Amino acid sequence: MERTQIGGNRILIILLILIISMSLSACTVGNDHEDIFTTSDITDTHSESGSADTHSGSDSAGTQSESGSADTLSEPDDANAQTVTGLTVEDVPTLVPDVLNLREKNYEDIPFLETQEQLSEYALWNLLYGRTEFEFRLSWDLSYGLSQVALSRACEAAMSYYLFSSYQEWDLYTKDDGDPDSIYGKIKLVYDAPELDREARLEAFRYVVKNPPPEGGFSDYDEERQYARKIHDYVACKVTYDPMGYNPELLLGMTRYDDLQEAYNVLGENQDTAVCAAYARAFALICQYAGINCAWVRGNETEESSHAWNVIYPCDGSEPVLVDVTWDDGQSIDTVGQTDVDDSYFYIPLSTEYEHEADENMAGFLQYINEAARG
Repeated sequence: MERTQIGGNRILIILLILIISMSLSACTVGNDHEDIFTTSDITDTHSESGSADTHSGSDSAGTQSESGSADTLSEPDDANAQTVTGLTVEDVPTLVPDVLNLREKNYEDIPFLETQEQLSEYALWNLLYGRTEFEFRLSWDLSYGLSQVALSRACEAAMSYYLFSSYQEWDLYTKDDGDPDSIYGKIKLVYDAPELDREARLEAFRYVVKNPPPEGGFSDYDEERQYARKIHDYVACKVTYDPMGYNPELLLGMTRYDDLQEAYNVLGENQDTAVCAAYARAFALICQYAGINCAWVRGNETEESSHAWNVIYPCDGSEPVLVDVTWDDGQSIDTVGQTDVDDSYFYIPLSTEYEHEADENMAGFLQYINEAARG
């Protein structure tokens, strides 16, 4: 009996040791799992890369497309969720996305620019590098009598991809310095609240970390479209259209953030109402972090108002398509946290669209820069 008791104790001790070892091993595996998904996994998959206040659509219940609404997003695993929660502005790439690979271009220190499109492209190139002050020389044909207008148009066109429009035109000027072939020009922009733009970028980046696009970027039209639909529904479900947008006179004299025009007004913390420009900029910003070639467009200009929407250039090189999150939200039950979003204005071929007339300057620049990007 005594020897049997001793043997039993030994067995119990051995079992306890095994249990403790297995517990320690499980803890080690769990800790390793937290390091599997990092922000670099997202940044490696793609290049590091005016008021619009009208609204359309009824408040009738929206229809649901087969591609699904925002609540169909797959839930991240625990490690991914922890990564998303822990992200801060320091984790976001320093430079904004560059879906056109425009930063690969080379310019002289003070380049000579002959056309409006070239000037707009140079403005965008500098902004994509984070430079808000730059110099150039303009052809006499471009600058004669319209130099101030040409510089202002360049800044507006660049916003189709840079997206952050809360700036002051601090220095926009040209000077005849005696050169017979060109004049000197300079642009300097000063941003009102860059910290709010960084917050919007953080939330857009978080979305893409939580919902990673295909490794290496999109190559399939339908896959890219389905991902874009989830972004479309996410933006529409996060905010409602602000009644202030129905009366543009209420927006006069307000800051770009106070009149709800910026991506921050959709993506910022505790932001739940916006107008069309904010819808469009937020949608485009998330798309760009996911590697989707998406631009912001203003149009439908009248003396009282204008509108904003998006244009996507699909990954397969097919015809560009229009997305209007604002109007789709208006044709749904427009409440914060809604689950169904209409898709009447989602992925409409531009060649068939007649309700959206883009600003001529922006439309011309989008055509020019995408034709150049696609060779």
